[in-house]
Amino acid sequence: MDWTMILVFSGLSIFSGVLVGLGTLSVVRAICTALIFLGCAVTMLLMELGVDEILSFFLGQIIVVGSTYIYLKVVHPEILNEVKKEYIYDGPSHGC
Repeated sequence: MDWTMILVFSGLSIFSGVLVGLGTLSVVRAICTALIFLGCAVTMLLMELGVDEILSFFLGQIIVVGSTYIYLKVVHPEILNEVKKEYIYDGPSHGC
């Protein structure tokens, strides 16, 4: 089995999560970015196990991001309200 891409996406998950968190000063955005790359790592793992490429992409994201969403919806719904506030559009952007 070639674990290179799985390790790359796992490393990107950690590195990009920290980078986005420090760049935006937002823990919520850091966790969301890390979850997306962890979904890609699960996708590559499923592909190595023989699942179809297109199906494995959707399954990888559903397994990681979907299970996190369901957990937060059931156990900590107040966190989802914080995430909603973080990503809501509140007027025109003024650039950096």
